[in-house]
Amino acid sequence: MTLYPLMLVARRHLMHNTFRTAVSVTGVAIGVTFMIMLSALMTGFEKKFVTETVESTPHITIYDEKRQTTDEFASWLSDTTGGVTTVENAQPRQTPRRIAQPLQIVEMLRKLPEVQAAAPNVIGTAIISFGSRERGVGLQGIEPESQEAVNEINKYIEDGQIFDLYSSGGAMLLGGGVAENLGVRKGDLVTIKLRGGESRSLRVVGIFRTGITTIDYSRAYTLITVAQQLLGLGRDVNQIVVRLRDYTTAREAATRIEAMIRYRTESWQEANENFLAIFVIQQTITYLVTGGILIVAAFGILNILIMLVMEKLPEIAMLKSMGYTRGDITLTFFMEGIAIGLTGVVTGCVMGYYLTVAVGALPIPMKGLIQSEHLTMNNAPGLYVVAGIAALVVTMLASVIPALRAGKLDPVETLRGHA
Repeated sequence: MTLYPLMLVARRHLMHNTFRTAVSVTGVAIGVTFMIMLSALMTGFEKKFVTETVESTPHITIYDEKRQTTDEFASWLSDTTGGVTTVENAQPRQTPRRIAQPLQIVEMLRKLPEVQAAAPNVIGTAIISFGSRERGVGLQGIEPESQEAVNEINKYIEDGQIFDLYSSGGAMLLGGGVAENLGVRKGDLVTIKLRGGESRSLRVVGIFRTGITTIDYSRAYTLITVAQQLLGLGRDVNQIVVRLRDYTTAREAATRIEAMIRYRTESWQEANENFLAIFVIQQTITYLVTGGILIVAAFGILNILIMLVMEKLPEIAMLKSMGYTRGDITLTFFMEGIAIGLTGVVTGCVMGYYLTVAVGALPIPMKGLIQSEHLTMNNAPGLYVVAGIAALVVTMLASVIPALRAGKLDPVETLRGHA
């Protein structure tokens, strides 16, 4: 039997009771709508975090920690005492932390094909005071030109630029959260205190806001030469930062670089492992919830198609007696389920788009891991494809049992039962 007559039969079945068909379509549409909206919400938050992280922080960070292949103390303990001893009043060695030959390492890194830029840093902790207020910060000494090539700082600075750090007398860029807690504005003179008791006055030449709370509330930038003086490092460097051409390859690149230079190397994924794990959990919960909605809709379709088969028993018997095969009857009812699914998917995608736009426009300020004035939505085409395919698969599975049941009916027994 050709497909066109079967499609006409399926269409007549669905249009015979439009209310029942509309209920099935609505169930699928609601599942698709909320799957799209929730996925856009969850992936939007993750996308914003990843985007802001890879733009405002290095893709790879090299620390001033040598990787030790053997534990010297453990070897001595095993050889000398058989693995048993008592240690009292142990203190860590007072060894300076620095990266040997940092300029040579930076030049070597810049020549690697996967590396876009590299820059030396000096990092340490300090206390910034303004009037009676104090705030602990992570002080980072940078070379403005090379640092800007690694992670874009300039675009996050309000009313200023990174090259203002070259101002005479010493200058500093403060995170927006630090500035708020201290009550500092651009042009104010703050005092920076170090652990050794030394202090120095620096002028705030700009305030930056990346949107990432952990950075805006804890970081301050100054020239690398100023940081070296403040931290007593002389001309030493204790950190190197790297930007890759493809940030998604940071884990593999960090492993290769560490093998080359033997200093501890960390990718941006490793540095934010805990946050990325939270996003995975969020996505799992999203798919469980929306999957549950689609399963409920599938049971609705299953119930309606079974009822339709029961209603159309005499018609099915007549069709079989007219020469329609078992496969024709099965295909007819299967097409009805697919039609419900396709209509629900299209309707759900349209509703999902407008709902996503509406939710993203709601003025809901966020000030947690990232800062935003609205909910961040990721209205990507891929979300619609995933939701549509999932809904179609569920609908097709729900249509199989009623379609097979309709195809197995014996026309003689059916007509005899309805005589």
